[in-house]
Amino acid sequence: MQEPREGRDGPLTLRAARPDDAAAVAEIYNQGIEDRQATFQTRLHAPGELESKLAERDGRLIVAERDADVVGWAGFAGYDDPAEYYAGVAEVALYVRRDARGRGIGRALLEAIAAEAARRGRYKLTAKIFTSNETSIALFRRCGWRDVGVHRRHGRLDGEWKDVLVMELLLDG
Repeated sequence: MQEPREGRDGPLTLRAARPDDAAAVAEIYNQGIEDRQATFQTRLHAPGELESKLAERDGRLIVAERDADVVGWAGFAGYDDPAEYYAGVAEVALYVRRDARGRGIGRALLEAIAAEAARRGRYKLTAKIFTSNETSIALFRRCGWRDVGVHRRHGRLDGEWKDVLVMELLLDG
């Protein structure tokens, strides 16, 4: 997959992540961890931890590249239970570098990861987004995702309970 798109700030290329993207993916993910708006994770990740994971993802993680610089990524993984009846459901993660946010990269990544998931036989994507992350919630809604409900006190982050909005996108197929 190599998909060029015209973005607000010029050409944007969406492609499958490679092991050599590990440093950029880790940097962007670590920004999300530091911002405390997108994940319960608190431990920062070194690029070496992600190299083998990127190789294993086999196209299930897409990066957005502008001027040969990775500015965001989105990926999907199997749903909570590997049981056969959940085989067509996947959960999505999306992260955009701080200095690249608000420029259409998140939308491009969400659309591309949905197309890739459908191509691989998925029929539904899910996401869990902190209810305090209004920017991400608005982005997902603009991309056709619908609210399913709120998991109250879903986990603790820095000693405080966080609620998450569960969202879904039904894929054609």
